[in-house]
Amino acid sequence: MNIRNDWKIRPYNSNTARQSEVVFKKYWNAYKSVMTDPSNRNKILTITGVGITTYYLSPSAQVRKITNVFKEGKFIQNDDAPDPNSLVKREDLEEALIKILRLKSGAYCLIVGEHGTGKTNLIRNIILKLKKPKGVVHFECPSVMDDFSKQLASHLNCELYSFNFLDIIRKWITGVRRQEQIYKSKYADWSLLSEQLINAAVSFKKKYGRPIVLILDQVDRIAKNDQEFLEILQDFAKDHADRGSIIIVFVSSEGLVQKLLKSRSAWSRAIHLEIGDISDEAAVKFLENSDVDKNIAKNVVSHLTGGRFALLQQFKNQYNVTPNIAAEEFRNQLFTRIQYSLNNIKISERHKLFTKLIELKCIDIKEAKTIIPLDILHKLIEDNIFSGQHNNRTMSFHSRYVETYFKELKLLQVTLIVLRRLLDDGFKL
Repeated sequence: MNIRNDWKIRPYNSNTARQSEVVFKKYWNAYKSVMTDPSNRNKILTITGVGITTYYLSPSAQVRKITNVFKEGKFIQNDDAPDPNSLVKREDLEEALIKILRLKSGAYCLIVGEHGTGKTNLIRNIILKLKKPKGVVHFECPSVMDDFSKQLASHLNCELYSFNFLDIIRKWITGVRRQEQIYKSKYADWSLLSEQLINAAVSFKKKYGRPIVLILDQVDRIAKNDQEFLEILQDFAKDHADRGSIIIVFVSSEGLVQKLLKSRSAWSRAIHLEIGDISDEAAVKFLENSDVDKNIAKNVVSHLTGGRFALLQQFKNQYNVTPNIAAEEFRNQLFTRIQYSLNNIKISERHKLFTKLIELKCIDIKEAKTIIPLDILHKLIEDNIFSGQHNNRTMSFHSRYVETYFKELKLLQVTLIVLRRLLDDGFKL
């Protein structure tokens, strides 16, 4: 093969330039004549619009969008979320959670922990640390169940409707969806979204060799408002865990979710991870590292916060504003919260169940139901006065400050009784 070696940069030639201009004008005039004709212009614009619409709204486009969101990793960043660098290191939990996020197949997961134990912050921090492709999306379930699929679709950057080419063109032109396209099924939106999720999962696994992970936080809201939908999600989690395409992680703060999920055969594929409080030592160290006086830190942890991370964070913020009176102010806020709840529930703070819990630390739920009506018991749990442990069917005070409140109340009652007896016996103050 002869290779030409006589290529050279040609100098500017006015004749060549004029020839190029003539050719350009020829095609420009032809294009201009087409575009100035209304019928041709409308055809071209319609074809262009259809092409763009098809590219962005077709099933393959939806798959690309969802796959890209999982690749980048995503969670909702709240304004009040703490700086990840300020969080207490919980290496054992982080390691366990990373293993869950890297499962290949065969299981889904339930993460359980009381309000304020740091579940969500731990998950967000791990997602931040993961390298791309992360393959993980964290989503907080809304309070209104009708919004679940719509908000999740928005979070995944996809459109929520069945792809029908004619309907898309009709909607694009008129802005109105055909009545037949509006499904009547209660869970139609989820059916559409789950299909897109499945297709995206297949695409992600084909490209990266592992399943996508969808973390559903605040699942308690679903359990309270729509238990049937929770069952649908559990079956979806079990089926796709078996296929190795999607790993669903449920995150819950209350025992109801665990109770409902455990009651069904699909629980056989579940991994259970419990997140509790950090140790008192770690809690004191956290406050000290946040410039809280050591003695104040010890006192606050011992009587108010314990190792509950949300409470530690709240006190740290209070201390930054009013360091001299932070402990007293914080104590008053927490105790007022208890009094407000008890007034709403209409139960006396001197009820014998509170006294019994001080003595025993925890009590069997069956025994508790013989002391107090079940509906009142549920309200005390909902208002974070009690905590129900469904693993061993026991109940205890929800947090350290609640325990302290009733201990101080009992001490005051005992002091008043002793003082009254002394006065009755003629003792003079």
